[in-house]
Amino acid sequence: MLISFFRWLFGYVKFSYKGGFREDFINDCYSAGAELKNLREENGALTAETRIKTYKKLHRLAFAHGGKVRILKKKGLAFLLSPLKNRWGLLTGALFAVFFISFMGGFIWNITVTGSNRVNDVKIVDYLAQNGFKIGTRWSATDKERLEISVMAYFEDVAWISINKIGSTALVEIDETVDKPEMSEKKITNVRAARDGVIVGVTAHGGWPAVKKGDAVTKGDLLISGVRESEVDKKNHYAHASGEVLAQVSETVKLNVSRRQSKKSYLYEKEYKTLYFFGLKIPLYLKKDESDAEKDVKTEYLVINSYRLPLGIITEKAEYYKTEERLISDNELEALAKNALEKEKKERFANCEILSEKVEIKTNDDGCVLTARYSCVADIGEESEILFDGK
Repeated sequence: MLISFFRWLFGYVKFSYKGGFREDFINDCYSAGAELKNLREENGALTAETRIKTYKKLHRLAFAHGGKVRILKKKGLAFLLSPLKNRWGLLTGALFAVFFISFMGGFIWNITVTGSNRVNDVKIVDYLAQNGFKIGTRWSATDKERLEISVMAYFEDVAWISINKIGSTALVEIDETVDKPEMSEKKITNVRAARDGVIVGVTAHGGWPAVKKGDAVTKGDLLISGVRESEVDKKNHYAHASGEVLAQVSETVKLNVSRRQSKKSYLYEKEYKTLYFFGLKIPLYLKKDESDAEKDVKTEYLVINSYRLPLGIITEKAEYYKTEERLISDNELEALAKNALEKEKKERFANCEILSEKVEIKTNDDGCVLTARYSCVADIGEESEILFDGK
């Protein structure tokens, strides 16, 4: 393999020998130190391969034995570069490109994090950057072992980390710690009212009910007790109080809607491309329109064998618009307020049963105020831990 590479590097030719005495020609070639390879007969002629310098000596040997040689094929780097021998600009540019890519390959142009689930990749990259390991930094200027120890000390969830150099990409491989099993300790709790209401029903899964249907309670009142004194043994018994306590509660929703409304009118779209080259961003456009626009930026990198190279195209799609403001009518104002109320109801009363609803809308020159009053059934129970002295 290595011999074949050097033959290609320095160049060689395939030639044919016709006429004359082949055996004497071959013997004289070896006597003269002319190395011939792949000797064979093709179409009535002798063919072989040899180095460029050796081939120049073969004309005299072939003539001495009544034959002649002719080049059939030229192979190797020397022949590939021969058209450039009078084009110094192309050769210089090619050499500069090789030097530039080799030089830039000594820098970090991409950081990829794998194996992290609980730890955010961005936080790891930011921490590395704060410690001098970032895009544009020379590999030789980094202390990977110190960084690895520092990351494991800073992030509790990182059990092991390895920073590897893959071309110009820094591959950060992470193993996370194994979560400790949660303790099965059962706390002693009460269930108290999270807000005012009238009790509709109590279902205790643990503990002892302290209220019944029809009782009026205020925020903080005891609903299900985790402590009970036994009349039999005159001792306190404890439990993890839990359950559902449904109560009829009152809710008020108040919304303000402005009469002055703005509307976007989309005008046109434009696309801008930027060349990303080893950390440099080279615009491929003359001028960018700086008007109001909704922008979507996408970067496509050159990827080889699953590794992203610091070469790519950044595409920015901009959808330009103008904003128009107008004063809306009372009917439009009320419609907007009711739409906003429907959204609020879905969020606030997702787990409630609405019994009644009363909506009032007051309009003025600036807009409107919507007030909605509700009577609904909701679970108002909230667990709270019982703390004892000395615990």
